[in-house]
Amino acid sequence: MRKSAFALTSLLLLVGAAAAQLRVDVRLVNVVATVTDSRGRYVEGLQASDFTLEEDGKPQQISHFAASTDLPVSVGIVLDTSTSMERKITTATRAVDRFLRGIHADDDIFLMTFDTSVKMRQDFTSNRDKLWDALDKIRLSPGTSLYDAVVTATDRIRKGKYPKKAILLISDGVDTTSDRDYSVARMAVRESEVLVYILGISADSGTRGPMSERNPPVLGPSGTPGRSPFPSPIPGVGTPTSPIPLPGPGRRFQGPGGNNFPNMDTVDMNVLNALADASGGKAWLITSDPRRNHLQDALDEIAEELRSQYTMGYYPGHDLSDGKWHRIELTIKDTDYHVRYKQDYLGK
Repeated sequence: MRKSAFALTSLLLLVGAAAAQLRVDVRLVNVVATVTDSRGRYVEGLQASDFTLEEDGKPQQISHFAASTDLPVSVGIVLDTSTSMERKITTATRAVDRFLRGIHADDDIFLMTFDTSVKMRQDFTSNRDKLWDALDKIRLSPGTSLYDAVVTATDRIRKGKYPKKAILLISDGVDTTSDRDYSVARMAVRESEVLVYILGISADSGTRGPMSERNPPVLGPSGTPGRSPFPSPIPGVGTPTSPIPLPGPGRRFQGPGGNNFPNMDTVDMNVLNALADASGGKAWLITSDPRRNHLQDALDEIAEELRSQYTMGYYPGHDLSDGKWHRIELTIKDTDYHVRYKQDYLGK
C-alpha cells in the first residue's frame, strides 16, 4: 500500500512538473519586424536565417517565422474630434475612408474618437458600411483627451480576434483634458502587443504655437516619419537640456512666459514618436500642402507596411508570467537594411 501511495505521489509530481514545463514551452514570444532598405522601401523575401535574435543578451532560436503578406489584422482607428480639427476633419475622414477600402477585406476594425471624452463609434467589424456610416456621423467637441484615448484603445484592441494588432491614431493637438497622463499612456503601449501608428497633423503655416517653434519636428521625404532633431530619452520625453513639461490630468499646457494654450492647434512630435516607438510602430508629422495629400500618403504607407512585415516567435527559457521586463535585440545580417520592432515586453 505504501509503495502504491509513493508511486502515485511521484507520478503526480512528475505530471505537475511536466504541466508547468508545458505552460512555459507552449507560450511563444512574438516579434513583428518591419525591414526597409536605404531608400525606405520594404524588403521582401527574407528568411529566419537573415536575422539574429537575443533576449536579455542571450541568443534565441527563431522557432516560427512568417511574412505577413496576406494575414488579416485587428485594427483600431482612433480619430481626434476636437474643435481644432474643424478645417481638417473632412480630409481626415476621406483619408480613413480610402484606408478602409485599401486594407484586407477580413480585417477586424473598430472606430473610436476623442475630444473631452473617448467614444466608441463602431466596435470591431469587417463591415465597411458600418464603419463608413459611423464616420459620417462624427461631430466635433472641445478638448483633446489624447492619453485617455491611447489607454482605452490599447485595452480594447486586446479583444480583436486576430493575433496581429495595430492602432492608427490621428490628432492635431496636445493633450488638454485626459484623466491619465503621458507616463500611463506610454506604459499601456509598452505592456500591449500592438503596433501603434500616429499621424500628427501640424497647424497651417504661420499659425504654429510656441511648442512647435521650440521643438521643430523634421518632415522627411513623403512616406517617411517626421522625427524631432532632439533625442527623446526613455522613459521620458523632451531633450536633456530643455525638457518639455507634460500636462497632468485635466491641466492645460503652459507655454513659455506662462501663456496657457487650452486647445493648442499644434502637435508635440516628441510625445507621438515616443508612444509609437514603444510599440515598434511609427509616427508621422503631416503638413499642409496644396500640391499633395501627405495624410493620404502616410495612410497608404501604413496599409502597405501591415502587409510587408515579418512575424517571428521564440520560446524563452523562463516562465512568461514572471512579471519582469525583458529586452529584445533583433538584428539583420545585411547591414544595408534597417529593422524596426518592439524592443521589450513584460512577462505577465
